Amino acid sequence: MSKRYEQEQGENAKKIKALRLELKKLEDKRMDVDTFLETVRRYTDATAITKRMVAELIQYIEVYPAVKEDGITNQRVTIHYNCIGAFEVPDRRKIPERDILLETRKGVALSYAPAQIAI
Repeated sequence: MSKRYEQEQGENAKKIKALRLELKKLEDKRMDVDTFLETVRRYTDATAITKRMVAELIQYIEVYPAVKEDGITNQRVTIHYNCIGAFEVPDRRKIPERDILLETRKGVALSYAPAQIAI
């Protein structure tokens, strides 16, 4: 009986250690998100993008090859933000087109599509 009790105590100690490690990871992630939100709030009223903004907000950008389908050229771009990773834009069908289509210059338009995030 004593041997079984000691075995159970050892298993419980391992579970506690694993749960504490998981809790620490979740707390770190929460702090990252809080830090990111604090940074974003500083730039809420910005009228232009600066090098400092990009450095503070974006970790890296993935640019994929352009693909032409039915006469329309699409190029996927994934922005990985500091602290939170890639951000998925809400479903395009639920957002009015005028809110997500930007005419950048003659013949070029920028629109957002849901991200494909690798986990």
